[in-house]
Amino acid sequence: RTRWLPHLSCRRPGALLCALPHLPKIPNGGMIRSRRELINATSIFAVAALAALCCQPRPSVPLVDLRAPASVQREAWAAGAALGAVRLVGHDLDIAAALNASRSLFALPEPTKLAAGSLDGRPGFQRGYLAIGGESGLAANLELKEGFCYGYEWPANAPVENGLCGPNLWPEGSEGAPWRAELTHYFHAAAGAMQRATAHMAEALLLPVDAASLLRGGERISIMRLFHYFSAAEHAHIAPGKPRTGSSAHTDWHVATLIAQDGTGGLQLLGADGAWVGVPPLAGEVVVLLGDYLHLLSRGATHSPIHRVLLPPERRHRYSLTLFGYPSFDATLPAEAAAAAELPPSHTRAQLAAAGAFNTLVNGSDPQARLRLAEEAFGDLVLDKWRGVAANRVGSRSYRAGSDAV
Repeated sequence: RTRWLPHLSCRRPGALLCALPHLPKIPNGGMIRSRRELINATSIFAVAALAALCCQPRPSVPLVDLRAPASVQREAWAAGAALGAVRLVGHDLDIAAALNASRSLFALPEPTKLAAGSLDGRPGFQRGYLAIGGESGLAANLELKEGFCYGYEWPANAPVENGLCGPNLWPEGSEGAPWRAELTHYFHAAAGAMQRATAHMAEALLLPVDAASLLRGGERISIMRLFHYFSAAEHAHIAPGKPRTGSSAHTDWHVATLIAQDGTGGLQLLGADGAWVGVPPLAGEVVVLLGDYLHLLSRGATHSPIHRVLLPPERRHRYSLTLFGYPSFDATLPAEAAAAAELPPSHTRAQLAAAGAFNTLVNGSDPQARLRLAEEAFGDLVLDKWRGVAANRVGSRSYRAGSDAV
């Protein structure tokens, strides 16, 4: 029996299954006729069970259950703060219903979606439909996805308070549509889950921040972004020759992001060693990514991970719902946090080398860059960032005409 043990020390867990065909067969057609044969059969089944157990996916991203006591959550939040991400359960979100609603939206006729386009003359304002190539975190890449942005239902005739406020741009004729009602419900439910999660995190980690105020005032400007990713071979006429990806490497600029994803996979973040870590799309879980603003506000106690989304495999599509949790528009970083000399580097050298170019709010390792957040309103900085992302879009007229020109 000891000759089977080397298979169990293999560093590649999937290889364990490859060992199973080489295990001794139970003799006599599976009939056990003696004590020795019983011992051998028991050993065979034990190794098979152990192999199956070891081959189960073991996510590197820690799991937090919001229903657990704070003392139980503390260890998971500590690991999540170092990585910049946790998997979350106990959130009471109907992920399947929301994903199905997003599929219904993206299945609308192309002209109907384009008529609800988000580029309405207000640079940086994020509401409505984004066509394929409508934005990119890095100008060098084509992000092969379509999107839809919405949030707080601002009254159509009410004056807007700032550049991130305004009415949602729903597709024409969607009033009363079940998918729209479901998405509206999901926005509020996800915002509530985000509020609970950040409060639990701040309490568990004893962060030097007011847990209740992290997202206070941001309720009307936080946005839900729905995405539908295509496989790399689709829509070949758009920006031919450009590298294609799902979402370019970036950090999230705000407090935190709550992501619901279908079973396709593709979300990855950079570990401290510079290796990309897959975030598995496990049933019933959402992912919380911690953002740049929280990293600086917490004086480096939380990490804002560089992450990306890969395109789905051939003939597959990927759907996700992503809530960006903002602080208030006028929020500024406390001067003492911006000037903190002991603030650790935002990212390791290995991470910077692996990521190459990536989009981020400010260079958190540069004190002068951090001072911008103490002197300028968060909302103004984010509007400027969204203008840059929109400026990287493929020419919309060329796309709508189906032309190869860009």
